[in-house]
Amino acid sequence: MLSLGLFTTITAGLAMIWRVWKGSSYTVSKLPPQPIEIWAYEGSPFCKIAREALVELELPHLLHSCARGSPKRQEIFKKHGLFQAPYIEDPNTGVKMFESAEIVEYLRATYTLYPQYQNL
Repeated sequence: MLSLGLFTTITAGLAMIWRVWKGSSYTVSKLPPQPIEIWAYEGSPFCKIAREALVELELPHLLHSCARGSPKRQEIFKKHGLFQAPYIEDPNTGVKMFESAEIVEYLRATYTLYPQYQNL
């Protein structure tokens, strides 16, 4: 389906229009001593949501890009017996998790300094 060129570009853009301002604002946060690791790939809207939270909180992170066919997918599969993205490992707290909504909730709960002012 990605071979449809301009049609694919336009429809993908329209699908993300509701997220137009996400990732472009800042939420005051605590700076972790070590970067958070995230396994994600560009084509996934779920990965985009998790990465937006990292950007909005200005949290240092290391991206492991794991597009389809990438051997990096095997890293997660060997650890957990399945592959799912996004996946984060936070060396500061020991948390390892899948699911974009849970990742966003965890990042905000753990690193936001003033939760009453966070962007929703």
